[in-house]
Amino acid sequence: MKNIREMKKVLFTFFFIFVLGSAGVYAQCDHDALLKQALNEMGSGQYIKDFIVELKKGDGQSGSVKYSVILNSRSQYKFNVVNASGNAEKVLMELYDGEKLLVSNKVQGKMYKAFGYICRSTKVYSLVFSFPEGSEGCARAVLSLQKQFQSGEMGF
Repeated sequence: MKNIREMKKVLFTFFFIFVLGSAGVYAQCDHDALLKQALNEMGSGQYIKDFIVELKKGDGQSGSVKYSVILNSRSQYKFNVVNASGNAEKVLMELYDGEKLLVSNKVQGKMYKAFGYICRSTKVYSLVFSFPEGSEGCARAVLSLQKQFQSGEMGF
């Protein structure tokens, strides 16, 4: 009888540690809290869309997550990102037109929370998120419209 009680205590302890460990991982990726912070940091722009970034080591992913976004000409956009507090590294956010990198939140080795982009051609662009050297982490990003230009304002 004594061995059964001890075994139950051991099993309960392992279960408790597992639950706490799982809760810690989930707490690091509280996407609702990250979205709230990203929306607060968005500024005075008009919200368009948000993006979830969650990459884990060894899950078979390519080390990045890619989203397609339609941007309209004569529009100024802002992309801002909020990293989870448990991230070992800050997330890299890049905007591509096909294979051509247009803008990134990493400039001369420094990571920024946001970047702006003035779109000159309406089409589908790619927004790519990754962590340096394949590290894992999570983040939330927001795309917002900052300004729309009149047809003569931009010089084209």
